[in-house]
Amino acid sequence: MKISHRITRLATAGIIAGALAAPAATARPAGPDTPGEPVVIEPDPAPLVQSVDDGLDWASAAIGAGAAGGLILLIGVGGTTYRHRHEHIGIAR
Repeated sequence: MKISHRITRLATAGIIAGALAAPAATARPAGPDTPGEPVVIEPDPAPLVQSVDDGLDWASAAIGAGAAGGLILLIGVGGTTYRHRHEHIGIAR
């Protein structure tokens, strides 16, 4: 219970500090419009983008799957050895 109150207090303090550190918006009235000719801005033509799709890279997928499987195996073995090591600790009869 104490941890959740500590987290709540820290989050609240962080939000308050962020709000105080953020610069205030500066607004000023717009100047009067000057009469004259309208300005026309022509956009530059967009560059041509060519898409290349080679499909799924199976070598990268195999490396990722092997790494994930190895990590799961390592965590599983570590968990079982930790449990077995701490099961026999107790009061001697």
